[in-house]
Amino acid sequence: MREIAHLRFRTNTFSAVFRVRNALSYAIHKFFQERGFVYIHSPIITGSDAEGAGEMFKVTTLDPKTVSLLDTGGVDYSVDFFEKETHLTVSGQLEAELAALALGDVYTFGPTFRAENSNTSRHLAEFWMIEPECAFNDLEDNMDLAESLLKYCIKYALDECAEDIQFLNSRLAEEEKSKPQLERAEMGLLEKLQFCLDHSFERLTYSEAIEVLKNSTPNKKKKFKYLIEEWGADLQSEHERYLVEKHFKKPVILTDYPKEIKAFYMRQNDDGKTVRAMDILFPGIGEIVGGSQREERLEKLIERMEQMNVPVEELSWYLDTRRFGTCPHAGFGLGFERLVLFVTGMTNIRDVIPFPRTPGNAEF
Repeated sequence: MREIAHLRFRTNTFSAVFRVRNALSYAIHKFFQERGFVYIHSPIITGSDAEGAGEMFKVTTLDPKTVSLLDTGGVDYSVDFFEKETHLTVSGQLEAELAALALGDVYTFGPTFRAENSNTSRHLAEFWMIEPECAFNDLEDNMDLAESLLKYCIKYALDECAEDIQFLNSRLAEEEKSKPQLERAEMGLLEKLQFCLDHSFERLTYSEAIEVLKNSTPNKKKKFKYLIEEWGADLQSEHERYLVEKHFKKPVILTDYPKEIKAFYMRQNDDGKTVRAMDILFPGIGEIVGGSQREERLEKLIERMEQMNVPVEELSWYLDTRRFGTCPHAGFGLGFERLVLFVTGMTNIRDVIPFPRTPGNAEF
């Protein structure tokens, strides 16, 4: 069906999925507008890398056949359209921070891009992100906001798309019958969605999670592809799903990650080892939300940027928000397609966006 994506809207399954996607999109705006948030349009073409990851699509009008080079061998971007190197955005977060420090509570909701060569059921090269940013919020407020948003959206979809979700529930139940008994999900789609509404998300620190994983049966029996041997390991999808689906059997919020595996803008804890980060993990999905309390202390932020080789000069506009009056603030990013994946019970992220963009695929 992905090869004829222009016709898949016409099937029962995909018309149901895209009606649910529409309802969830509306619910996002409804949630924030009811709470007095200001909707910000952040740029799609940008000169900065918010994550420092470097996996970005270049934007250029230069002809590769006649591109001029500098003496150093690099490309001379001064003759390009924007007269500098530019990319498609990976996040609207930095711009949302600028707005939050003036307007209070803001959110962005737009397309973001990652040039990762990831051929998985959870990754896209072009996807939509919701990124709220709130002045005066700390990590606890951030977790409360994210949990409220997710529950609000799930409830809205259940209320407004009951027939479609019932259809997708039956479809998933049929699919499960073809799997071996041990691989079948413990809950149906409707049951899983209601369970998320009825229970508080489990909250624990990264350090506590590492202990759980280290002592887990799959780790001891070497069933994990990536064994957890010591504190500081970057959690993989298999670890996240174990915590959610096997250990706690409910959504999990992990906090206070090692600073080495997180972005430069996260507020450093007093222990010198961890940062005020949070990830929300969902059954069948893994990470659905990633966020943090931001580092509002100028000297600490510059020190961290230098340690991580983030260009301080290039981001001087971002540092101005700390120079000219600042406050504690926090925000997160919610991958919209992962939310749609969870609510529809689909198993591949390419089936919840009309025209998926993945390595080697830019049809239509």
